[in-house]
Amino acid sequence: MKSIALSLIMLALLSACASPPTTFHQLRPALPAAANPAQGVSVMVGPASLPAGLERPQLVVEDAVGNVELLDLQRWAGPLDRMLTQAVAADVSRALGLASVYAYPQPGMGGGDVRLLLDVRQLRLRPGRDASLEVAWQALPAQGDKKPLASGYFLQSRPLATNDAAAAVAGLQALVTELSRRVADELGPALAGFKG
Repeated sequence: MKSIALSLIMLALLSACASPPTTFHQLRPALPAAANPAQGVSVMVGPASLPAGLERPQLVVEDAVGNVELLDLQRWAGPLDRMLTQAVAADVSRALGLASVYAYPQPGMGGGDVRLLLDVRQLRLRPGRDASLEVAWQALPAQGDKKPLASGYFLQSRPLATNDAAAAVAGLQALVTELSRRVADELGPALAGFKG
């Protein structure tokens, strides 16, 4: 009888020590896919540079007074710079109806005809307040004259209705989608006149 009671007590203590599960987040393409995407100029998106401190698996958030916190149980499913590059490449491809837009690196593909570079200058997640994204970008021909075909600057924020990590990631997702839409709007006409 004592051993059963002791076992139950140990089980209760061990279950009380169990930590909550880790949640993994992704950035995904969000624009609708073109019905029949065309082949054309190959565009290699990336690499994307991130501000120091964001190249880690945990979500990095700011509290109400601007202190940085790492959310150990809220993690990115992969490297944030790679997920950002993949989401932008897929959304730009969808917005342009162009199948030949790829996320850097692509083994065996070289650098494409055009390289779309993303300089993420600020990415802030402030649960309960807002998510903000600041990116300078430029599209450069891979060969010949390195004069940008197109370039732009994106700075936008989104209010967050709740103070949880999922809302912060959803806010960032909306910003990445809007960035992709704007890049496609500027890049499309430049690619139409591009002679690789």
